Amino acid sequence: MSGAQRSLRRLGRLAGLALCARMGVAHADPWVPAAGNGAVDFALRQYDATRVFLPGQYGTATLPGSELRYTMLRITGVQGLGARLSLEYDLRAARVQKIRVHHHVRSVASATGVEDQEIGVNLALVQRARFADSIALNVVAASGSIRSNPALGVGHTALEPDFQIGMAGRRWRVALKSGPRIFLDGGVAQLRAEVDAETRVTGRIELGVEVFYVRTLTLRSPLPVQDRSERYDLLRPGIRLKYRVSAHLKPFIEYEQDVAGEGIHAGQRVTLGVTYAY
Repeated sequence: MSGAQRSLRRLGRLAGLALCARMGVAHADPWVPAAGNGAVDFALRQYDATRVFLPGQYGTATLPGSELRYTMLRITGVQGLGARLSLEYDLRAARVQKIRVHHHVRSVASATGVEDQEIGVNLALVQRARFADSIALNVVAASGSIRSNPALGVGHTALEPDFQIGMAGRRWRVALKSGPRIFLDGGVAQLRAEVDAETRVTGRIELGVEVFYVRTLTLRSPLPVQDRSERYDLLRPGIRLKYRVSAHLKPFIEYEQDVAGEGIHAGQRVTLGVTYAY
């Protein structure tokens, strides 16, 4: 390989790493940062729902249901480890309220504490400025309480292998993340996919869109009672606005709406946060 070719390859990798810093870390991202580099999102999320999707039928139709609210503190990050590897993590704590009205009597059940946590390792495959892909293996630790009402977790440890692929231009990028979530001590697997796109509107403003899709694949039927909490069938698009204060600091706001699902609450959530890249 000539010196010019090596220089071009290094330049492409540096451009890709710079793109990674711009993209943030809470969404699909196949660009793996170099050792010592990374980013972290600090976010506060509010979710509200007063309707539920029909049980036994995946679709957009909903019925009135109990009111579900939660306020979540979420810390999501990526840390470059070197050797084409990065550490990824998603840490959560929340306060959840479930409100029922029966014969004009209002009852409120609430729970506060940590939720299920996720940590994993991402391995870079192709890493160029305009194209990247990677594979990841994440572990979902069942650290949330399932004894509370409402529950703060599903009570089962899971593995989540993902494949990520992305393309980028001068002012835009789009990434796809897809793979199963397999519960080790339950009877359920989920197929998950996320598409995330972002464009730079001005020198400081970035506009992003995201579509998240998950369907439950039962490994045995019918589901035992202890596995029913793992059922998660949902289609949720969202829109995000991010403002670049500096090369390292980007506050953002995001709105997401549940538009299709089966047997779960249908609501909307607003997230306020800040991305810090280093």
